[in-house]
Amino acid sequence: MHLTPETLADHDRNYRRNFYNTLPGPRGVHLIGTKGHRGTENLGVFSSVVHLGASPALLGFHLRPLTVPRHTYHHLKAQGWFTLNTLHPAILQQGHQTSANYELKTSEFAATGLTPEYSELCKAPYVQESQVKIGLTLEEEHYIRANDTYFIVGRIRELFVPEAAVLEDGHVDHEQLQTLAVTGLDTYLRVADGERLPYARP
Repeated sequence: MHLTPETLADHDRNYRRNFYNTLPGPRGVHLIGTKGHRGTENLGVFSSVVHLGASPALLGFHLRPLTVPRHTYHHLKAQGWFTLNTLHPAILQQGHQTSANYELKTSEFAATGLTPEYSELCKAPYVQESQVKIGLTLEEEHYIRANDTYFIVGRIRELFVPEAAVLEDGHVDHEQLQTLAVTGLDTYLRVADGERLPYARP
């Protein structure tokens, strides 16, 4: 099957959206927690989080165009903080439901039954039910002219992870944590049957 953007243009918008979203394969999925300047707690599911470096510890994620209100963006700009929270099967339904288009005044925590949790340091809410929770501050934002989107860079300020899931060499065992991955916008997968290989050398 040989395809080009031109041949795919013959398909309808939903087909193309699903095709391009699932094409790269499984990727991580996180709930991003923020809090607005009026105190409204926001939670949204994102599948674009990437590791950017360990020194300093940076993570980034992609935001769609700001042609409509993006609560996550406006809240993290107002407070400067956001949280990343992993998904696991016990909270999958609630996590997926956060993708619904709630009004600004509505907290996705309250709407989905997930529990906001705060630390002394982080101004944004964590998801209490999540296994891995990461608190970050806004480091940079980059406008992507090609499709009118934004890439957000966050600096890790604190994190919470079960001690038993951190291996002696520092690897976080996501198979043990039952961390979920996603393809496209709605197909969630379990992290399982991982195979670690030795560091490759010529």
